[in-house]
Amino acid sequence: MKKIAILFVVFFCSVSLWAQTIEDDATWKLKTDTVRALKHYKAGDNWFIGIQAGANHSLSENSRFGSFGAMTRPSIALSVGKYFSPAIGARVQLAYLKQMSRANSEVIEAFPEVYGKGNYGFNMFNGYLDGLFNLHNIFAQYDEDIRFNVVGILGMGFNSSFGFDDKVKEWDKSPSEEFAPYQISTDNKTFFSLRAGLQFNYMLSNALDINLEATFNATDDAFNGTRYDRKWDSYANVMLGLTYHFKDQYGDRRFRYTEVNDQAWVDELNRKINEERNKPVPAPVVTEVKKEVVKNEMLGMTVSFIIDKYNITDIQKKNVAEAAKYLEDHPEVNLIITGYADVQTGNPAYNLKLSQRRAEAVCNMMVKEFGVDPSRIRVDYKGDSLQPYQLKNEWNRVVVFITEARNK
Repeated sequence: MKKIAILFVVFFCSVSLWAQTIEDDATWKLKTDTVRALKHYKAGDNWFIGIQAGANHSLSENSRFGSFGAMTRPSIALSVGKYFSPAIGARVQLAYLKQMSRANSEVIEAFPEVYGKGNYGFNMFNGYLDGLFNLHNIFAQYDEDIRFNVVGILGMGFNSSFGFDDKVKEWDKSPSEEFAPYQISTDNKTFFSLRAGLQFNYMLSNALDINLEATFNATDDAFNGTRYDRKWDSYANVMLGLTYHFKDQYGDRRFRYTEVNDQAWVDELNRKINEERNKPVPAPVVTEVKKEVVKNEMLGMTVSFIIDKYNITDIQKKNVAEAAKYLEDHPEVNLIITGYADVQTGNPAYNLKLSQRRAEAVCNMMVKEFGVDPSRIRVDYKGDSLQPYQLKNEWNRVVVFITEARNK
């Protein structure tokens, strides 16, 4: 049992990798450098809740001698879980099942007046921690628009049996000395269990899936109140259900791709941005500031960022150093450090915070590493409410420097 549990935990904690699609960017006729990658997700993203109902069939000892219908009873379940990637997820599922089992054929045939058909019922409550493995996304690249998916299920948990039929108490008494009674323990019992299965999902809408799930469940031989000459008993469970996907930080309900640039592209992009400074590119912030203060102007250096990041790379650090040097060479001005985020990623509230972190990161570096007087710089941030660069959406993942008159 311990070996099985250890092997399961190792498999459940495994992480799958999926491919990223590389696309050419012909705008600058550069070598391929734009990567189509999944958006950055956090712990609160990609959660779901599901409800299911169906039937379970007992595979315990003697059940094979009963009719299929007699050994089949209803099941209901409630699940909560999340996907860590398009391929790997986990859920917690709680279920209530009506269960059936059967006495052995010898005593049933010998004493039908006592055992009747020999069938007896009981209730079961179970809980599982399941690993979810989307087989399509493990073996092929994730497709945002695919509607049908097959998900493998591996789970471990518990089964609790209770509420046995009252009639089994009469079976404790032997009707004849030639036969031992078929004794059923009616005490509440809880046992460790394992299961494996498949779930077939069809996407009805962006928020809702319909699914058909079949699992094989293995648990202790005594879960049905009696022990036979084996260690494990089992039952099969088939349920139809609905799954609701909650919104993530971007307002989506599924994993989505975005175009992200590698560091070489960011460095090249920064050079291109600086070249574009001399061209009439719409820049609302600059226009507005110039109307208020004639001396205000945007410096030629900027600090560019990877999508959803606010850390400053070594190459971008050179631009921060240039801004610090500019202040040293121009004692008559101060600088406004203004952060932005691109409008095609995230949501307004998240992007506002991200742009603030970017501006503060640049400000802290200027003060702590380059010795700039804090009174000569101030932080501003716009989120995605303003986009200073219209030519490329990616350019707006940036911090810019704007001069203002220094009040001595």
